[in-house]
Amino acid sequence: MLIYTRIISTLGMWTKLDTYIELYNGYMQDILDRKHRTMDLLFLVLLGLLFLFLKRTICYYMYLPPGPWGVPFLGYLPFMKSSPHAMYSRMADKYGEISSIKLGNHLVVCLNSPKLVKELFSRSDSIARPRTPLNEIMEGRGIVLSEGILWQKQRQFLHEKFRALGVKVWPKQRFEKFIIMEIEEFITDLIKLNGAPVDPTLLLGRHVHNIICQLMMSFRFEEDDQEFGIFNEKISRGMKLYGSIHASEYVRQYLKLPGKKTILDEMKRSLADISEFHANKIRERIDYRATHPYDEPADLLDYYLDNIEARKSRKRFPDIFPGVDPEKQVVQVMNDLFSAGMETSRTTLSWTLLMMIHEPDVAAKVRAQLTETVHPGELVTLDHRPELPYLEAVLFETLRCVSLVPLGTTHVNTTEWKVDKYVIPKGAHIIPLIGKMNNDPKVYPEPDKFKPERFLRDGQFHIPDSYMAFGVGQRLCLGIQLARMQLFLFFANIMNRFEFSLPEGAEMPPLEGFMAATHTPLPYSLCFHKIDN
Repeated sequence: MLIYTRIISTLGMWTKLDTYIELYNGYMQDILDRKHRTMDLLFLVLLGLLFLFLKRTICYYMYLPPGPWGVPFLGYLPFMKSSPHAMYSRMADKYGEISSIKLGNHLVVCLNSPKLVKELFSRSDSIARPRTPLNEIMEGRGIVLSEGILWQKQRQFLHEKFRALGVKVWPKQRFEKFIIMEIEEFITDLIKLNGAPVDPTLLLGRHVHNIICQLMMSFRFEEDDQEFGIFNEKISRGMKLYGSIHASEYVRQYLKLPGKKTILDEMKRSLADISEFHANKIRERIDYRATHPYDEPADLLDYYLDNIEARKSRKRFPDIFPGVDPEKQVVQVMNDLFSAGMETSRTTLSWTLLMMIHEPDVAAKVRAQLTETVHPGELVTLDHRPELPYLEAVLFETLRCVSLVPLGTTHVNTTEWKVDKYVIPKGAHIIPLIGKMNNDPKVYPEPDKFKPERFLRDGQFHIPDSYMAFGVGQRLCLGIQLARMQLFLFFANIMNRFEFSLPEGAEMPPLEGFMAATHTPLPYSLCFHKIDN
């Protein structure tokens, strides 16, 4: 009986075990079914995301301005076999007024139409700057690379104070006397040479620099000043060095290549040295003002210190330093004005003198107009400017021919733009092809010919709407009036005081220079001979 009971009990257990197995199998099947459903759902989600990504990518590229294709992460950088200016010019030839290209992770949009450039760069959402290694070194300070409210406040302040200090192209301005003083010393330097060959670019450097110094802090370098030699070398070398790491604007890893970080470190050291020079001048002025009677501002530094002191004493003065340390901002403004102002003005004068060697008929016309206006050897001032339209036209035609900055300063749009049938995404690097437009026969007929008459209308000096040597829109060159004063007065007085020629046996210097931060002529020498009164 007991055995029978045990057998029945065992059979019952096996029966229950079958039930458990069936339940287990059912449970596992349900898990698998749910897993399959989850996998299906996950697959559908991924498929949907892929579709949205492809749609967005296709739409993104479909509405971009036309341009060449690149590769992921690097864009078109591996295929760049020439300078950016040459490559962008070829793109303009192929694609027209607007084109685009991916360099690294950045979209670059090239503009090849004066009308389009003026239209877009007049917008308030076009004034931002790209995030570059140079901008990071400067920490967004200064006037050239600053943006937003800081840039707006600083530009308005500097524009007002330039005018207050007499930086205008009209006669009898307060600042004209400082330019004349440097010109007279420059002329004395040339007379001392007694016709010996000299590189005019080197000789012009100190005098052009001193004009900026006078404007900024009532200071000038004397002849053979070793400090100026060091200062000048750091600025010139910094301009050249930046051109050699230009690609790092688009791919930061470029700076990890052999030698590139060394270049960046040298740029940082040079900037630190120049900044320290200016910081010392600020401290000297603060100490001087503390112990001497103060009447009215003599220069930009006085105006800046007036603002800083007024804000410290809680007077109601506008805050022109939002988000930055005031002294560091003033130092960087000095750096910007010195580097940009000196380099562009002396390089333009150097190109203009070289152009007169290439164009003797034009030089003869300039001197003929001078003879009708002033006596040979007489000092030319801004009073004479209305009578010398051809001379000023020569300066502007030189800037057109040589394109000092073939690729205008890069702008960044802070909102999405719709331009004709194209869409320019927010954050694109917008580059005006100044050099290309300067040589467009549709804009300037016979662009290869040197024709100052382009800038004359009814015998008077006239600037065409298409001209953009000094920039355009809200980022128009802040120092345009100072530049025009310097260029006119230096060039007019050189032409009225001297005959100049190449040294005997020297080959004609080319009109193709080298590109650094600016398009600079190759080194050349001239012999200057004083014109008898």
